[in-house]
Amino acid sequence: MINELVDKNFEKSIEFLSDIISVRSIGDDPCDGKPYGENCALVLEKFLQKADSEGFITRNIDNYAGSIEFNDKPVKLAVLCHLDVVPVNEEDWTHKPFCAEVDGDRIYGRGAIDNKGPAAAVLYALKAIKESGTELTHNVRLIVGCDEERGSSDMEYYMSHEKMPELVFTPDGDYPVINIEKGMLRTEFTKNADLFPISGISGGVVVNAVPPQAKAVIKGLFSDKIKSLPESERISVSEAQGNTIVTYTGTAAHASTPQLGDNAITGLLDFLCKSGCTAVLGMSEQSADTLKFLHEHFVHSETDGKSLGIKASDEKSGALTEVLSIISYKDNIINCKMDIRYPLCTTKESIKEKLLSLFESGGFEMSVPFENDPHYVDENSEFIKTLLRVYHEQTGNDAYCKAIGGGTYVHDIPGGVAFGAEFPGDVNNMHGNDESITLESLKLNTKIIANAIYEICK
Repeated sequence: MINELVDKNFEKSIEFLSDIISVRSIGDDPCDGKPYGENCALVLEKFLQKADSEGFITRNIDNYAGSIEFNDKPVKLAVLCHLDVVPVNEEDWTHKPFCAEVDGDRIYGRGAIDNKGPAAAVLYALKAIKESGTELTHNVRLIVGCDEERGSSDMEYYMSHEKMPELVFTPDGDYPVINIEKGMLRTEFTKNADLFPISGISGGVVVNAVPPQAKAVIKGLFSDKIKSLPESERISVSEAQGNTIVTYTGTAAHASTPQLGDNAITGLLDFLCKSGCTAVLGMSEQSADTLKFLHEHFVHSETDGKSLGIKASDEKSGALTEVLSIISYKDNIINCKMDIRYPLCTTKESIKEKLLSLFESGGFEMSVPFENDPHYVDENSEFIKTLLRVYHEQTGNDAYCKAIGGGTYVHDIPGGVAFGAEFPGDVNNMHGNDESITLESLKLNTKIIANAIYEICK
């Protein structure tokens, strides 16, 4: 009965999704009691109004988040979604990002998969349960937040005002179930150094990505000598305004999966230090030693932290990963930033202690701008067993738990897991141009979520 009602209401769910995608809910500066700007408050208002019109119990928590409850019984389960989205460059889209265009078997628009589509699926899952006449023994609460993309301060505020239910899942990740999220460290290390004749080095833009390009600017015209060195297909050499520019072109990847990329910073260091380039440039031993220190401990194509002395791995959560993601050298100051994702078998304290000792030995000062612990929920809990069983029953696919290096909306919520909304093999361009979700996947998400809520709260 529930699945038939999902089918019956599916066109209406698309209309509603189109309505909320049309709101450009990119986090903005606070104004007039709206902590994330006008548009985030507007999309939250639209969502709560729709839920209220369907007969659910709604509450606005000061425009940080909204609460939608099925009935007035004690709450056993929370489903967590977010209505804010990442920015867009409209020129790069072939579909209008804030118009929810249906083209073939897909619906396009910013938020289609992350996370407005799944949020609409949860609301229409609740609607299907209500219309079926099913009485739930326990209550379920849909929580819709407005700041997941910029750090989840919405959930900090929510949990300081409301008690989170013991069981929580978010369709803001992958199926089947993500029950382990690695811990994270972001370190920064700096040193005063004279690298003459190198006057500048730059690479990377954001700390949580494998840098796709890095370059060194060298005073003087050395291109002929450098080009005579052992060739690298990813190295290009040019001259401009009396300087020689050496560029390494790599491949970008998310910091949680650095093995999928080609780190341009470590590639550039590899070329400078292994090819004989420092000798060609006539670098002093002291200047060359700074580059050699970085090269020795950030070995190109190595992503497990072995040469930093922090390698760790376990069967449940996998291997530690690290990325030297940003480098800047100018005015005789070299500054680097690194992203580390670490498994359950080690600690952030152990990693920091080892890195501090290492960088001090190389003359660097280290700081840690960001850190958090791993997130783990027992895969043998009845909660997870129920989610896995429902997923298998509704899809016929293998059901299992998985660990990831990234973080989901429940990373800081005890007992929370990610359950959907992306299916294995899906390509939805999350955070990219022409973000989309297939209509079939959206409908199946609604059925999976509806049946999971029913099984947990019946």
